[in-house]
Amino acid sequence: MGTRRVYQTVEFAQLMCRAGTGAAAAVPQQAAKDGGDAQDGGVPENLQLSAVDDMTDILEGPKLSPALDEAERAQLEKPLTAVEQIVLLARCHCVWVTSNPNDEMILQEINALAQRVLQTDGAGKQDDANGADGQLLTANWLSFSCGLWYRCKAEHHRNKTRERAAFQLQSLVDQFKDEKPSAGHRLLMVHGAGYPAHFHLQREMGTRMMRMGMVSTAHEQFKRLRMWPEAVECLMIAERNVEAEEMIREQLAAQASPRLWCCLGDIMKDPAHFEAAWELSNRRFARAQRSLGRHHFGKGDLPKAVECFKLALDINPLHADIWFTKGVAELRLQRFEDSVFTFSRCVGVEDEHSEAWANLAASHSSLGNLREARTCMTEACRRNRQSWKMWETFLGICMQLRDLQGVIQAMRQLVELEQTARLQERILGMVTMAVVADAAGLYNGATGKAFSEQLNKFYLFLTSKCASLPFVWRFWAELQDARGEFEQALESRLRQHRATQAKLWEERDPEAFGAMLRDLGDCFSVLASTMAEPHFAEIARQQLGGLAMSVRDAARRLGARLDTGLGAPAAWREELAKLEALAAQLEKQGAGGAEGAA
Repeated sequence: MGTRRVYQTVEFAQLMCRAGTGAAAAVPQQAAKDGGDAQDGGVPENLQLSAVDDMTDILEGPKLSPALDEAERAQLEKPLTAVEQIVLLARCHCVWVTSNPNDEMILQEINALAQRVLQTDGAGKQDDANGADGQLLTANWLSFSCGLWYRCKAEHHRNKTRERAAFQLQSLVDQFKDEKPSAGHRLLMVHGAGYPAHFHLQREMGTRMMRMGMVSTAHEQFKRLRMWPEAVECLMIAERNVEAEEMIREQLAAQASPRLWCCLGDIMKDPAHFEAAWELSNRRFARAQRSLGRHHFGKGDLPKAVECFKLALDINPLHADIWFTKGVAELRLQRFEDSVFTFSRCVGVEDEHSEAWANLAASHSSLGNLREARTCMTEACRRNRQSWKMWETFLGICMQLRDLQGVIQAMRQLVELEQTARLQERILGMVTMAVVADAAGLYNGATGKAFSEQLNKFYLFLTSKCASLPFVWRFWAELQDARGEFEQALESRLRQHRATQAKLWEERDPEAFGAMLRDLGDCFSVLASTMAEPHFAEIARQQLGGLAMSVRDAARRLGARLDTGLGAPAAWREELAKLEALAAQLEKQGAGGAEGAA
C-alpha cells in the first residue's frame, strides 16, 4: 500500500518489484572490484520529474505505507548489486519482446522493474585512488543506464511523464560522449545488460521525436544517421513536399529502394510509383500494394482495391486498418461472405476495433445469421459504449430476433446517452404489448412476462430522464394495468393527458395533430371509465373536477381551431363532439359525487 502523488492521502495498492536473495550474490571478482566500491567514472544522469516540470505532483516512486515492516521495506527499497540488476533487466527484456508494447499494464510492469533497478541509497562513495573520476551512486554504470532506458520506454505513453522520457533519452544519447567512466568499466557487463548501441538510441530518439510532433528535429536526426526514408517522412509530415521530393529523387538516383518509390508516390499521388516499388521489390514489398489499394479505394475502384489489399495482406497480415478497409470495400460490393472473413481477421489482429465488430455484425445480418450478428454487436457496444449508433444497430438486430432483453438494454443506453428522441413509439409499443400479452416464441424460448420487471424499471428510469413523451406514459400505464398496479396506471394516464395537451396545440402537421387528438380522446375515455369504478371513488373525488376542466378546455381549444381553420377533417369534428359529451358526463358525475359527499 502507498501513494503516488504529493497530496494524496488515501493509500492504494501499488505495483512494485520485490527483490531479495537467499544468499550473497555471486559477483565476479572484477565486478566486485570495479562495481562494488567507488567506480572510476560518473553516474548516468537520472532526470527527476520535478526538474522537468516543477508543477508536477507525481512522486518519483510510490511512497510506501508507514505500517510496512523493515524486512519488506528492504526488499522494495534496498539498492541492488550489479548482478541483481542484470537479472531484473533480463526480465524487462523478456516482458518487452514477448508482450504487446502498447498494453499499459505491461508498461506498468516494466516501469516497476526499471524503478527497482534504479533504486539507490542516495549516498555516493569517493574513490581515493581515482577521486577525480567522481562518485558512484549505483552498482554499475551500464546496468543503471539500461534501467533508465527501460523507464523511458514505459513512460512515453503517459502525458505526465512523456516529457521526462524524451529528455532522459536525449541524456542517454549524449552520455556516450562522456570521458568517464572508462571503456573497461562500461564494457564489463555489456553482454548481460542488453544495452543498445549509440546509433540505435539515436534512431529511437528520432522516432520518439517524430511521434511527439517535433518532426524538424527528428528529420535532422535521421539525416545524420542517413536514414533517408524516415527523413523524407518527416518532411512530408511537416508539409515540406518540395524538399522531400528533391531528397527522394536524389536518393533514387544514387540507390533506388521500394520505400523511397512509395514516398514519391505519396507526394506525387501517382500510382505508377507504387507499381515501380512493387516491381523493384520483386513483388514482396507489401506497402506498395497497401498504397495502391488506398489509391483505388479513394477513386471508387473497389474491385481493384480489394485485389491490392489481398496481395498486401498475404505478405503482411498484421495491419488491422487494411483488413478493415478491405472489408468495407467488400461490404459495398455486397460480397458478404468475404467481408465476414475479412472483418473476423481484423478483430483477430485488433480486438478493440469496435467498428470492425459492428461491420462484422452487418455482414452476418446480411447473410441472415442474426444470432452471430447479435454476438458481434454485443462486442462492438462493449468496446464503444458511448456511441449511440452502436446501440441503435444493436436494437435493430434484437428486434429482428425478438430479444426483449436486448431491446430494453439498448433503449436504456440510448436514454443514458441523451438520445431519447431516437426512441421509436412503434418499437416501445411492440415491446410493451409483447410483455402485456405474455407473447411466446421470443429469443431463446422466453415468454413476454419474464421481462415485466425489467421493462417496468426501464420506464421508471426513462420517465426520470424525460417526462414529456405522451406515448411513454400510455405504454407504461398499460404495463401497470397488466401488473395489477391500477392506481399507478391511473397516475400514468393523468400524466399522459397533460403531456399530450402540452404538445397538441403546438402541432402544425394535420396528420400528426389528428393522431395526437385521437390519443387524447382515448386517454380521457379510459380515465373517465376508470374513475367510475367503485374502487377509485376516493381518487375520483379528488381528480374528477380537474379532469372535467381539462376535457372542457381541450374541447374549447379544438373548437377554436376548427372555427379558424379551413378544410378541417371531419374526424376532428367527431372528436370535438366526443370531448363535449365526455366533459358533460364528467361534470355531471362530479356534481353527483359532491352531493353524495355532502
